[in-house]
Formats: sequence, structure tokens, C-alpha cells
Amino acid sequence: MTAELRHTTTITLALALAMRALLAALEEAQRASVRVSIVIVDAAGQPIHMAHMDGAPAPCRAIASNKALTAAGFGLSTGAWAERLQRSSEMVRQGLPLQNGLVLFGGGEPFLLDGAVIGAVGVSGASEARDAACAEAAVRCVAAAVEAIPDLGIP
Repeated sequence: MTAELRHTTTITLALALAMRALLAALEEAQRASVRVSIVIVDAAGQPIHMAHMDGAPAPCRAIASNKALTAAGFGLSTGAWAERLQRSSEMVRQGLPLQNGLVLFGGGEPFLLDGAVIGAVGVSGASEARDAACAEAAVRCVAAAVEAIPDLGIP
């Protein structure tokens, strides 16, 4: 690897990790008796896997996708933005929420490995707290799976 190139570790369908993360979020939604859309993206924000439960509102597909993109892009839970914005200037507080595709409320979570984003999940369709709980179930699934991989060989 040279200084001109960057190595990026990202979640993939390998070992069905993205699918397992999606299933963890779906199982949490079923336990809570809610209907949601779930989107799993890789480190670059590209969709890997998605599901739209029967009865989930149609606009939730796009909202879930934008939550995943926001979480992957910033490496930050979408639910953390309220507090973060409180520490920002008035211009940022007013302007950032108006940016196309950004979602600054709960339900989007990054998948992190050694502090680096390897993907993200977005969930939409229930309350903010329920969406966040479903996303966090996916995060726990990915964290446990990555921890169980013997030697990731990441530089």
C-alpha cells in the first residue's frame, strides 16, 4: 500500500454479515410489533441489503436509506445529532437539517471497527426510540460477528 492509495475495510455480503445484521433488526422490530424499513450500507454508503416489512409506510424506505447514509457518512448515530447541534452555531443548527438526504434523528447507526466506519444501518417506520432499538440490534450483531473473526489482518 502506498501513500497515494487508501485501504478501506467495509461490510459485505461475505459470510452473510449484512444479511445477519438485517435479520437482527427485523427480529427486534417483530418483538416490538412494529413495521419498518431497514437498509444496510457499506462504508461508502452503497446499499447492500434492504427490507420493507408488510404494513410499513412507503416513505420509510427513503428515510431508512438516508439514515444509513447519514450514519455511514459521519460515523455517528443519527440520534446523536440533537445534542451535537446544540453545541453548534445558529447557522449550522438551521442549515444542516435542511441539507438534502441528511437525517438527524434516531434510527441510523454506523458499524464501527477500531473507530472506522465499515458500514451502517438505517431503520424507519416506528417511533424514533423503536427505530433506534432495531438499528442497535443490527450493530450488536455486526460487532459480535466481527469480534468472532479470528484474524482480520487489518493494517
